[in-house]
Amino acid sequence: MSISPIITFRAGMCDPDTSTSPHKVIPKPTAGYLYLYEEDGLIHFCWRHRNALMSEPELDLVMVPSDGVFKPYTGPDSNSASATKSPTNGRIFVLKFSSSTQRHLFWLQSKSQHPQGDSSWFSPRDLKIGSIVNSLLQGEEVNVQEEVANISNERGDGGDETMEDAAPEGHGDVQGNFGSGDPFIGDPGEEGEEAREGGADGGRA
Repeated sequence: MSISPIITFRAGMCDPDTSTSPHKVIPKPTAGYLYLYEEDGLIHFCWRHRNALMSEPELDLVMVPSDGVFKPYTGPDSNSASATKSPTNGRIFVLKFSSSTQRHLFWLQSKSQHPQGDSSWFSPRDLKIGSIVNSLLQGEEVNVQEEVANISNERGDGGDETMEDAAPEGHGDVQGNFGSGDPFIGDPGEEGEEAREGGADGGRA
């Protein structure tokens, strides 16, 4: 089956650790891609290893329109409409469902665009990525190519950096390799994985 992703961006999966108080978010170090594609009028929300085939995702959720919400995690007491920081030392997005208590956590594997390198800061680019994904999950029509083209990559430099094991204000921790790159149309596997790993992805048709 041929798959044409609507949007693809670098992200890793996370596990919640509820054995501590406050709870922690434990990132899985595996480099991966989150991508969405449409089939039979429904959106597939997928995650795969970067060296896996697009047709072999580890996670493949068929989304009913408006059942899922994809939002930045900015803490239980914050106003997500205005908050721009995660209570961890990475940028976490959460996928929630109105039909169940199930949720999935993902960390952005792109370098922070904060002027001082604050890895917990959601940049306008990060928030735009989340907004695009959330709009698609609501069943809305989105010109993804145009939206992606408008995302700037002011501080992306194409490298990887290792984040320290830190827990700002005792709220949780995120560690691992944060890669780089903006979201893009299509899938890097179609153009050669090695070539795509080295720099910013940009919006591509």
